[in-house]
Amino acid sequence: MTRLLELQEQLQETRAALAQVERALAERPDKPSLSALAKSLTAQQRNLEADFAVEVDRLGMDVCSYRVFKDEGVPPLLPLAQGLVDFQSLVTVVYDARKTSVPKERAKVSPDIRAETAFELGYTFPGSLGIVLTIPNKRRLILDSHLDEAIGQVFSLAKARSTSDIREFAKRLGLASIRAMYKWASGHARAGLGVGIEWRRESTVLASLLAQQPELENLYRMIEETSDESETKISVEGGLEAVNIKTRRFVLRDSTDSRISGSYKDAIGVSHRAELPGRRYRATLTKVERIRYSTDEEEVEYHLERLEELA
Repeated sequence: MTRLLELQEQLQETRAALAQVERALAERPDKPSLSALAKSLTAQQRNLEADFAVEVDRLGMDVCSYRVFKDEGVPPLLPLAQGLVDFQSLVTVVYDARKTSVPKERAKVSPDIRAETAFELGYTFPGSLGIVLTIPNKRRLILDSHLDEAIGQVFSLAKARSTSDIREFAKRLGLASIRAMYKWASGHARAGLGVGIEWRRESTVLASLLAQQPELENLYRMIEETSDESETKISVEGGLEAVNIKTRRFVLRDSTDSRISGSYKDAIGVSHRAELPGRRYRATLTKVERIRYSTDEEEVEYHLERLEELA
């Protein structure tokens, strides 16, 4: 690991020196010595990056190159930092689903899973702002590792083009992965950031993702629009507390003293009169449960289908 630390230090020193020379060259573009020095430092940086990749591979680790960019100006620090945190969470949750072959509905993972997917900082690089991360990845002779599979799923999910695609990923990975993707994509998009990610093993790019800000915005809005619904017919006894004939809304208190509110169409009207308060009814309701993919919240709606007066 000593060699890796040496390379990290040399890379940062070289990058700092190159930045200083580039600033000087911007002020004195006619000075040949500055131009030659910039070329020399650029070549040195590339050689160090290649050596870093070789050393990381020797240690059984892969490299994740994570670059954010903005149409105008420099990417702000807070969205960048939060985006890295969200990306870490996204990879961890998807990895958990792939390794256990169990779709995850909640983002709670074991300490072992968290440790197996923990990124470490390698070094930074320009253009707009890039960070090289490293992560241990067990090599397999034929099959991809669980981490390789997880990264492939993350990149494929980020390229989803329809709500049906989102539903397919939800079946395969669980809602926790979809919500993690929503948080990551919406954070970047709302900050006006695009992202370019490469997953590399030494000099070989195993997988890549390039997503502009509009693409990330489309992704998170598509997840917002995706939900699962289920309908259940239920029957309850109770008394009506309120009816609004204009909005066709009702409020009913059942035998357990719980309030149920919702909508109705023909269950109450001229031919189906209802009295309140005092009268007790058996209400036939359609309970609609909706789970939105973008949040942990479950929405419940009630539609009153029929009222029967109790003796």
